[in-house]
Amino acid sequence: MSAVRDRSIHWLASSLVFLLPVELPAQDAADPAIVVIDLRPPEQREGTGLKELDGKCNEKVFRIADVASDPLKVETLRADLTQLRLNEPKTLTVLDWSIYYNKQVQGSTGNGIQGVGIGGYTIPTGKKKERRAGSKCTQRDSAGGWYEGAELHSVYYPLISEFMGTYGGKPVKVRIVYSPNVKLTGKFVGAADDTQALVDLVHQTSEQIADQIAR
Repeated sequence: MSAVRDRSIHWLASSLVFLLPVELPAQDAADPAIVVIDLRPPEQREGTGLKELDGKCNEKVFRIADVASDPLKVETLRADLTQLRLNEPKTLTVLDWSIYYNKQVQGSTGNGIQGVGIGGYTIPTGKKKERRAGSKCTQRDSAGGWYEGAELHSVYYPLISEFMGTYGGKPVKVRIVYSPNVKLTGKFVGAADDTQALVDLVHQTSEQIADQIAR
């Protein structure tokens, strides 16, 4: 009887091995993702189209509303960053992020930039006041969207992305001056060229943020 009993116990133990839960391969587990929290002030998240900044130094400088991009820029940032593969993803907190449309030039309140004869801009002559690309005040005196002429790569008014936040408690700061390749509609209320320029700039901002947090 003991031999029969021993064989029964051995058979039962062998059967239980097949009933144990099987651990999933590591690659099948969900990849951890970066958490993005938007803590920007309301004025950076609300409104439509363009809002001109206050102050003499900020004339013709506009903050572009979030809804001007489709999808919204923070959602695009989140989607871009989820593609990163980090060992220990942390939280990215967005404290400030605005995109500006700067139509300001130095030396004139006109619509042109010096030395350009296309796209609606005029070449200055001795009878006209000189127009030079760039903000007319210092960066310290500007509320946002400051740029200098040397940062441009085209003859059209630039978009400036200014981002500040933290990643795992460490500061992250990005500034990009984007030169459109074509003259934009410049209203930012749904025109395809305006929207595409914004989306391109948001992706560029994401790339620089990703470069900083992946170090």
